[in-house]
Amino acid sequence: MKEKAYEFAFLGGSDSAYIFPTRFGITYEVRFKPSGYLFGDEQPFADSIFEVVLLPARGDADKEKPLDARIPSTVAAIVKDFFIQKETVLLYICEDNDGRGAVRNRKFGQWFNFYKLEYHFKFDFTIGSAEEQYYNSVIGRMDNPYKNEIIAACFELAEDNSK
Repeated sequence: MKEKAYEFAFLGGSDSAYIFPTRFGITYEVRFKPSGYLFGDEQPFADSIFEVVLLPARGDADKEKPLDARIPSTVAAIVKDFFIQKETVLLYICEDNDGRGAVRNRKFGQWFNFYKLEYHFKFDFTIGSAEEQYYNSVIGRMDNPYKNEIIAACFELAEDNSK
């Protein structure tokens, strides 16, 4: 069952930030950081690649974060709001500083499938070695004119950065 999303506000700025408070008194930010440089600034889609980042707002980082079923619904609503332009592509890099990157990757895949963004594709790739993997996902609209080039660039990025 899909939970109701929290109300959110668009703050804008260089990271196209959104913000939402939860019923547990924790405020989160969702940022869309320009990240075309990862694939090369010469790529025709470089200006349309954004890394999506979910983090507690300043002052809430050290608070205990109970499981909150409304957060995935809210993030999905924010992503849909951000995907107004068909060229927009999101890059999700699973943080792994605590060794839980694979868990985050699996959870992100579940969220994507559960909140299936109509007419969107998702391409997963890893960077690293057998001992140390960094999980990544790229999400874009099916009608993105650079879809094939984006997927090819992901393969190249993974190949160039794997041991």
